[in-house]
Amino acid sequence: MKQEDVIKIQAWLDGELAGSEAESVERLIAQDADARALVAELRWTKSALVRGELERPVPESREFYWSKIERAIRATETARQAVLDRPWVGLVLRWFAPAGIVAALALFLVLPILRQSRQQPWVAGAEIESPLSDVGSITFRSEAEGMTVVWVNTH
Repeated sequence: MKQEDVIKIQAWLDGELAGSEAESVERLIAQDADARALVAELRWTKSALVRGELERPVPESREFYWSKIERAIRATETARQAVLDRPWVGLVLRWFAPAGIVAALALFLVLPILRQSRQQPWVAGAEIESPLSDVGSITFRSEAEGMTVVWVNTH
């Protein structure tokens, strides 16, 4: 079935066709089984929509109902504006928020460097503290071998 015929059948069901156009659609419906099936489906859909629409009454008048919604929106906007009108909120938004972002970025950039330095805890020339007074130590770091040797002397 052509799309043009489907549109004409829909218009015929809605009562939008008159005269010869309506007669030609009625002949098409009488001759074509697909057209009859479409008419039956469209009538069923139309009746389902009419019966299926539940009417929900609002306890107030239409104007009062929408005015309540409008007042709620305005109250929200007023509360938001009152928060933004406070001087300390402007200060926080203007100075501390960008400073916090800069601090977060700095931390994000510094953390990999700190992790790398933790992987190499012994650096050449590092001192080792000992609770024993008669213990000595010598530290050697080889960058070529990637290793540190600590010689502990207890004599």
